[in-house]
Amino acid sequence: MAAFMTVLESDLRSLSAEARRRYPAIKDAAEHAILKLRSMASPSEIAHNEDILRIFVMACEVRNVKLSVLGLSCLQKLISHDAIAPSALKDILSTLKDHGEMADEGIQLKTLQTILIIFQSRLLPDDEENMSHALGICLHLLENNRSSDSVRNTAAATFRQAVALIFDHVVSAESLPAGRFGSGGYVSRTNSVTSDVNLNIKRLESLELQVKSGGPSLKRHTLTKPGKLGLCLLEDLTTLAAGGSAIWLHASSIQRSFALDLLEFILSNYVVLFRTLIPFEQVLRHKICSLLMTSLRTNSEIEGEVGEPYFRRLVLRCVAHIIRLYSSSLITESEVFLSMLVRVIALDLPLWHRILVLEVLRGFCVEARTLRILFQNFDLHPNNSNIVEGIVKALARVVSTVQYLETGEESLAAVAGMFSSKAKGNICLQTLPLYELLSVTCRLRLK
Repeated sequence: MAAFMTVLESDLRSLSAEARRRYPAIKDAAEHAILKLRSMASPSEIAHNEDILRIFVMACEVRNVKLSVLGLSCLQKLISHDAIAPSALKDILSTLKDHGEMADEGIQLKTLQTILIIFQSRLLPDDEENMSHALGICLHLLENNRSSDSVRNTAAATFRQAVALIFDHVVSAESLPAGRFGSGGYVSRTNSVTSDVNLNIKRLESLELQVKSGGPSLKRHTLTKPGKLGLCLLEDLTTLAAGGSAIWLHASSIQRSFALDLLEFILSNYVVLFRTLIPFEQVLRHKICSLLMTSLRTNSEIEGEVGEPYFRRLVLRCVAHIIRLYSSSLITESEVFLSMLVRVIALDLPLWHRILVLEVLRGFCVEARTLRILFQNFDLHPNNSNIVEGIVKALARVVSTVQYLETGEESLAAVAGMFSSKAKGNICLQTLPLYELLSVTCRLRLK
């Protein structure tokens, strides 16, 4: 701790030297702060004395690049060592907003770095105004046409990490199982729709065991303060993914694929929130599923961002997560999604689009647990469609028609080959018991 105090005093001296000629008021305040600092022994004492924080805020307010860099660097150190009282957060965010509007790239990057440190500290905003203010700074730099590529990429990464930290905090505040899907921040994923499937399924099974063994088996309506903030964020991300304006985040628009990517991350990593907290489940059922159904509807002339491969892949990833992780509670929605996926295979769509859908269906076929749940919820239920039967027949049609494809369809032929062993009955050992069950109860016939 003595080292921190020594570094802070050194920073104050640097600030005083830099401000000596043009900003005498800052020079005098820095020297006064040095004297104050020498009488303090810990960060908690600094947090209760506004003089130290005020000098760094003053350095930032003059909007001089060198002084701003020094001021922001020192603010980061104070925040990291819990040397700032939570009551000062509003003023700090106001200062950061001003710096986010400066044209200097270094200042903008320093601002984003400070925002992330705030989310990682005990200054994590606990009210709607400060939370939306902090996230809004990131979105402003992300969507500002004058921002450089470096600033945009950093703003996107900062916002993603902030979202992960917010939902980690929600899980903790709601006293939900610690072994949640998402922990430790945003993790970039591979391009495969079925990546990390085994890990997610194991975690889901672990969650179900916790519920059965006395965990939070009763769903509840009430939310803590962090839970309400997380819900506001989820609703605004859903609105942005649909192409609307986010009222709480004060964002008129962002790239829909960016918002959808965040929704996909939340759906796959925070299942316990949607399984336990009814307000979250309602947003999933009524808003997110509605968004995905609209986005999944296709025709031969898909235009704009919605028709781009990356956006379509994200839509399919979200749909796949809902079917794998939530189909037991979203019976009707899952039935609609699965029926739409099966129909897409036969539509006259771009080859890459059909391949993406086939990849999703293949993912279900190699997961014994998913197939079992789908079969129990749909094919064995007299009032529901024979979903598994439909999937198997649709994939069998792909395999049976591969011999008639022209050479230009080699990519689809390769995908069809992934299903050929299953369609012919050479099922992998993991799913063999289920297919025996299918043959006995459903008498599926592959034509």
